[in-house]
Amino acid sequence: MNTILKKINLSLFGVLCLCMSLKAQSPAGYILKGTTHGIKNGKVYLSRYNEEDRTSTNIDSTNVINGAFIFKGKLASAEQLGLNIKPGNWSANLFLENGTVNISIDTAGADHYDYTKYGQGKGARLKKVIVKGSRSQDQLDALENNPALAETKSKREALDKQYTAEKNAEKKEALKAAIGKLTEEHNAIQFKLINQFISQNPSAVSGVYAFGNYYKFNSTMPVATLSNTIQQFKGEAKTSSYYISLAKQLKDREALLPGNIAPDFTLLKRDSTKLSLSDLSGKYVMIDFWASWCKPCREAIPHWKQVYEKYHNKGFEILSVSDDSKWNDWIKAMDIEQMPWPQVIDEFPKKMMPARVGSMYQVHFIPFYVLLDKEGKILVYGDDEKIIDAKLAALLGS
Repeated sequence: MNTILKKINLSLFGVLCLCMSLKAQSPAGYILKGTTHGIKNGKVYLSRYNEEDRTSTNIDSTNVINGAFIFKGKLASAEQLGLNIKPGNWSANLFLENGTVNISIDTAGADHYDYTKYGQGKGARLKKVIVKGSRSQDQLDALENNPALAETKSKREALDKQYTAEKNAEKKEALKAAIGKLTEEHNAIQFKLINQFISQNPSAVSGVYAFGNYYKFNSTMPVATLSNTIQQFKGEAKTSSYYISLAKQLKDREALLPGNIAPDFTLLKRDSTKLSLSDLSGKYVMIDFWASWCKPCREAIPHWKQVYEKYHNKGFEILSVSDDSKWNDWIKAMDIEQMPWPQVIDEFPKKMMPARVGSMYQVHFIPFYVLLDKEGKILVYGDDEKIIDAKLAALLGS
């Protein structure tokens, strides 16, 4: 009997040890401790930003009492989250991760804004924010504050001020070219630094977040470059929402590579009748993404009129897709420009989101062109008029 009891007791002891071991191995979650200079009492919200629909969702809230607050919770992985303190609508971001993280906030020097005339609110973006205890935040800060980037950023700001103040058109154009060259230099340094970080820290969520931010402003990078960069990520970085978003964008970009069938769409003409891309099958078609407010788009129209006159009778068509949100602006521009080819206007089904067809075609800036063959396969995808010209000359004669 004693032997049996001993066996039972030993078994129970083993179970208890296992439970204690599992508990010790599981992450305890995060404790975010905050201090606020300039805000004695109020309410602070912790929020998550959704890149897909550009909305923020509050995931927790607590009170600011005598200039201090505390959050407790658990994250699946490190994550960039937002803080918003009311009254005053003070906002800041931090890279939160499981563990104890401290944030110190000072309202002095904040950037105040007022967007009420646009149907939005007013508030202030906090500038004096110090985060301690978050390795991800430290990594991101080290990347963003690299001396080489700080130097090109400072030069760019100086050139921007000169450009704004300059009245001479010729000098202004020269400054614009200098700004463009410096921007390319800045981007090259930034991409090199991010790649170095990723190769050394492939599982760091801060790395995939930093690359995702870079890609937003450099979305024309070759698909192969995007793919090669994404393939470097491992572990926690690969399970993050930032990786999932990049992987989706890669898939969308791959679908638009030359040789693939262009996605069909249907939009409205100025008389409110429908026109589909597939209605133009059997012709070489250039989809022209433009808008009335886009100066380079309108400056390109005389060139495309010449191209249209030259090749239209040989089976070439242009379909202009306007990014205008106001029909009156679109119609006024069409009346002025007198473009002889079909015109449709894109749709904005979701507030604060890009146009439907423009998003389908991964158009992040305009003017932008997609040239299709007679079967609807993509021949050229990009913003360079000369490449379109050369392709048409090869297909239809010079």
